[in-house]
Amino acid sequence: MSAVQPESRLEMLVPPGRETLQERVYLELKAAIMCGRFPPGQSLTIRALATALQTSTMPVREALRQLAVEQAVINRANRSFAIPLMSRSRFEDLVRIRSEVEGYAASQAVTKIDAKTIKQVAQFEREIETAAENQDPDRYISMNQQFHFTIYRAAGSEVLMPIIEMLWVQGGPYLKTLFPKGKQPKADLRHHEGLLKALRRRDPRMAREMRVADIADAARLILASAEFLD
Repeated sequence: MSAVQPESRLEMLVPPGRETLQERVYLELKAAIMCGRFPPGQSLTIRALATALQTSTMPVREALRQLAVEQAVINRANRSFAIPLMSRSRFEDLVRIRSEVEGYAASQAVTKIDAKTIKQVAQFEREIETAAENQDPDRYISMNQQFHFTIYRAAGSEVLMPIIEMLWVQGGPYLKTLFPKGKQPKADLRHHEGLLKALRRRDPRMAREMRVADIADAARLILASAEFLD
């Protein structure tokens, strides 16, 4: 497979502030990968990323090394990096683990989330629907992440969030598979509506079931159309 050139999505990156340069570079690249701005197999050259982020190569190199530890990128022999292609079995394993962890997070959030936060979650859902109507995948994915992460943070666990972020950054490159060119996303939002209902009802079992079903639905669509190693 021919690697997609990194410049194709570099315009989506935001130059970091100078006060915490290395950390900001890491967070910006992590967010870009998590939101599917780089597809599986894409090469990431340090110099091109540094130019896009308006910084030197050193913080970019260190950020990529950190992301390699988190299995978000792979380090190639020629000193460049790339978004890894997964095997189908690895992707399926990732889905199973996400279902357990995120289902648990959703069930825990139900008992702690307040009315104000539920309103925020509902607003993110409206933003997702608008992005779907406008066929705007970048906005859709961004708001989808906000929708779920707002719920997860409401669970109040400092242990859960880093685990969930690590899982999302590994699966993020496959998200654009849900958006056929020129069409609305394939994903069905009925599970989002069910999750919102579970939050309002304070129903942990329903919250878990809706999140697990949502993950399974997206995974089924990705497995049917994405390219994998086997």
